[in-house]
Amino acid sequence: MRIPVALAVVLALAACGGADEPAAPELPVRYDAVALADLDSAEKLTVRCEADEAKFRERFAALESWPGAPTIDNYYRPLDSLTVSAANLVMLASSLGGVHPAGDVRAAAEQCELLVNKLFTDMGLSRPIFEAVSRIDASGADEETRYSVEKTLLQFRLGGVDKDETTRERIRELSEKISEIGQEFDRNIRDDVRYLELDSVDDLAGLPDDYIAARPPNEDGRILISTQYPDVFPLFEYAESDEVRKEMLQIFRNRAYPQNEEVLRNLIEARFELAQLAGFANYAELVTADKMSGSPERVDSFLKDLKGYTAETQDAEYEVLLARLREDMPEAERLEVWQNSYIRSKVRREQYNVDTKLVREYFNYDASRDGILTLVQDLFRVQIVPWETDTWHEDVEAFELRDGDEVIGRFYLDMHPREGKFGHAAMFPFAWGIEDEQLPVAGLICNFPRGTEPMQHGQVVTFLHEFGHLIHWMFAGHHGWSNIITPEWDFIEAPSQMLEEWIWDYDTISVFAKNADGEVLPRELFDSMVAARDFGLGMGTRGQLAYAGTSLGLYDRDPAEIDFDEHTADMARTYTRFEPLDGAHSWASFGHLNGYSAIYYTYQWSKAIATDMFTRFEESGLRNVETAMTYRQKVLARGGSRPAEEFVTDFLGRPISFETYANRLRGRSSQ
Repeated sequence: MRIPVALAVVLALAACGGADEPAAPELPVRYDAVALADLDSAEKLTVRCEADEAKFRERFAALESWPGAPTIDNYYRPLDSLTVSAANLVMLASSLGGVHPAGDVRAAAEQCELLVNKLFTDMGLSRPIFEAVSRIDASGADEETRYSVEKTLLQFRLGGVDKDETTRERIRELSEKISEIGQEFDRNIRDDVRYLELDSVDDLAGLPDDYIAARPPNEDGRILISTQYPDVFPLFEYAESDEVRKEMLQIFRNRAYPQNEEVLRNLIEARFELAQLAGFANYAELVTADKMSGSPERVDSFLKDLKGYTAETQDAEYEVLLARLREDMPEAERLEVWQNSYIRSKVRREQYNVDTKLVREYFNYDASRDGILTLVQDLFRVQIVPWETDTWHEDVEAFELRDGDEVIGRFYLDMHPREGKFGHAAMFPFAWGIEDEQLPVAGLICNFPRGTEPMQHGQVVTFLHEFGHLIHWMFAGHHGWSNIITPEWDFIEAPSQMLEEWIWDYDTISVFAKNADGEVLPRELFDSMVAARDFGLGMGTRGQLAYAGTSLGLYDRDPAEIDFDEHTADMARTYTRFEPLDGAHSWASFGHLNGYSAIYYTYQWSKAIATDMFTRFEESGLRNVETAMTYRQKVLARGGSRPAEEFVTDFLGRPISFETYANRLRGRSSQ
């Protein structure tokens, strides 16, 4: 951006200070709230978005031309206020773009998100604002304020603010392009629900009776099974027909293909150019610069370490599954990927006495929701009560999280599939929490069965995992600065992954794991589930490594070198024992390639930390409230106010060790 000569002189004077310094106008410190009711139609959303964006632009211009000597109070606080106010709008718009039932509202929300993201891009490339923040003397400020300023300056530099005007202008163009392409990539996945058409109910042999009854033949006598999660995952696990499972996997892994082929190519090319303009060799180098890992080379080394830890366990598990497959198919030369869930379920039933069809009878959505809410209330000494507010769909429930008489956060539960909705499971932030200014707000957006329909145990684990993100957002949302609420991205999954352990605690799940007759999940069945829990851990981890390798490898090199199918197949062969499925293009629906880009590895990195943190609870007891409250205060509530390594070390009383996770992957005790 070109800095006018007059402004350059003013900035120089401001930097020097002195008696002749002009009086600076007071900058606004205002947190503009946005309510769902203000955005409940496409027209209202567009009008509100354009009006707010214009106000934000005025405040942005005032910050760029501000003549005073910048301090924390007179400059940094107004800058953060503008960031939060714009984030209030863009977070809500982004969320509505993924969940609102009306297509025109979703489209308007996407346009709003693009509009406000342009403002954020311009702010991140603003040389006047960067120079003003650089001149702030934060030496006398509290620790969190100093850290916030450090993080702000780092993000400015990573964004390329110190480059020449021509380079910054190209970075601006690329940033806007990346936002648009990313939306298109996600939209193609969200909207592409496909169907497997079956001729007869006989094709569903092996599936539970309730599943079959809920999917009757249509008027043409055909049975349609969608690629939505409640349809597809039980089919992979229970369908006796090898051909049906293979055909469904083919359909499932071709979602958003071919439409996302050009889109993904454009996305990684734009990110590659942006990274080079910002001074990095590739986008993976840029995106890991502010993470715990620090570099793509460290990530690659980490993935190779985990590959080594899982070598014996993966091979042993694979041989068990292959042997069981050959009992049904003596001619089988290898286990195919569409056979994995089905044969693994058989092994668990026959060798561990775990019948997952029976297990699912003890779990349903309503009871699981109530059980998870009870767990969080008991463990962290909070209360969860209904929140009377507007929602975007009749399915959505709303709650407040309270600590005594104090409301510390609010959240939505949008938990069942519908047309046009985000199809995975995630926590969507709706508003940052800022101390004494605004409460944190978030939504869980998932796709589970409804009401008392049976749920798979794995879905309950996913529910609690995502709820872990939500309470982290609630507890961390009470700091004074927006950029110290969230920790490094490769830590962010750790609290959720650790919380999953409580679904493997009988005292926890026996409260809500009951069948239709009200009978509690038998202890002996639960013990069998625990015994079978780690069967498949080696192969499952290797699958995650293949995803992580795919993610990293699309962004750590020149895109011109990449063939999507070849790269994905190479990662499958590098990390797993499965041959790639012919004709499948799974990268097209790998949504993390947009949002996570090169850093899908964060799931495994976080898992290693989560496994280590859990040792505190193993020592004191999972229901030990004192340990839970210490964890809440020293880890969850700290957010990103210090490097994650520091506050985890404080909680553990020692440095983080990945050896705990390594031992589990090797099949060894951590003791």
